[in-house]
Amino acid sequence: MNVTNVTAAAMGITSTVPSRGLGKDDFLKLLAAQLQNQDPLNPVSNTDFIAQMAQFSVLEQMNNLYESFNEALMLQAVGLIGKEVTTRINDQTLTGTVSKVNWSPEGIILTVGEQQVSLKDVQEVALPANASPTPAAAG
Repeated sequence: MNVTNVTAAAMGITSTVPSRGLGKDDFLKLLAAQLQNQDPLNPVSNTDFIAQMAQFSVLEQMNNLYESFNEALMLQAVGLIGKEVTTRINDQTLTGTVSKVNWSPEGIILTVGEQQVSLKDVQEVALPANASPTPAAAG
């Protein structure tokens, strides 16, 4: 599996994002191989070629949407650092402060105390008991 490491040095966060199957480079290689090896007496029709290019465009847009969604989800998870979260896993409730966020093939993993919990298992988020909320600016 091809793995890309992304480090947000300012936040001290490391994210590992697994590669997901065939990408646009693979599609272009397949398209080039198809064009090189087509039968010169029966070439790919313009309609078929346009359909393949449209599929490539859709694939690229879906990939861009997937990457944007994952970036937004990671930013949301980063916002939980220093917050107190409550999770429920296997009929056990765990409450603690998020100290680290990691991206794994299973999704976003939060470090809460000594435990690793999935972002999807978070049920409640609050300021830590010893923190006071920031007062709203007077306007």
